[in-house]
Amino acid sequence: MIPDYFKKNLELDVLVFDCPVKVNYRFWWPEPKGDGKDPMFGHIEFRAEPGLISSTGYRSHFFHTDYLKETPYRSIAEFVVAVGEHFAREIG
Repeated sequence: MIPDYFKKNLELDVLVFDCPVKVNYRFWWPEPKGDGKDPMFGHIEFRAEPGLISSTGYRSHFFHTDYLKETPYRSIAEFVVAVGEHFAREIG
């Protein structure tokens, strides 16, 4: 079961390796359906200074919502920071 605290759409300001990053997190997109089922995919958009998460400063990432089942993350912010740190390490 996916924890309810992930079932939101939010805009966040987080720090990735002490650098400010704007995040647009979408669990439901474009809007939740009335059938009560969780979506198969979520979406995260990152905006930061160029070079942190991408050469342009923008990164779009779709993820399987099943990944959030049995997750160690206790908040959306914690999750998106971990994903952002992964992208930053990937960039170097």
